[in-house]
Amino acid sequence: MKNLNTVKAISSVLLTAGILGFFYFSTKQMEGPDPDDFKVEITKIEKRDELLAIFGTVENLSDEDWQSVGIQVEFYDEAGQFLDETSGYGGNVPIVRSKSKESFKITEPTILTVIDDYETTKATVSNGYRR
Repeated sequence: MKNLNTVKAISSVLLTAGILGFFYFSTKQMEGPDPDDFKVEITKIEKRDELLAIFGTVENLSDEDWQSVGIQVEFYDEAGQFLDETSGYGGNVPIVRSKSKESFKITEPTILTVIDDYETTKATVSNGYRR
């Protein structure tokens, strides 16, 4: 009977540890990326008919692989005033491995953005998941 109680106690501890471990690692994986761990550059912005196309690269400076990395681009006028922003369509890069660089393209209908007189852009990583 003593052995049965010991087995039950050990089973209970292992089950609890397993559940807590699952939640810890699930939560850790879902934490968004630190924007400082990425370098995002816009290489070209084009208007194609009624579509805005933004091309660039995202470099992962961290020691972890990331997936579904979202890119957000902000537009500013000559005075530094915010005009508009977009993460557009296709703004997620499927996988950005540690210490690597990937290209991206974001598109958005021009009717949804107000950037006719933009002077500068700021691009950042807005979301993602640890791989």
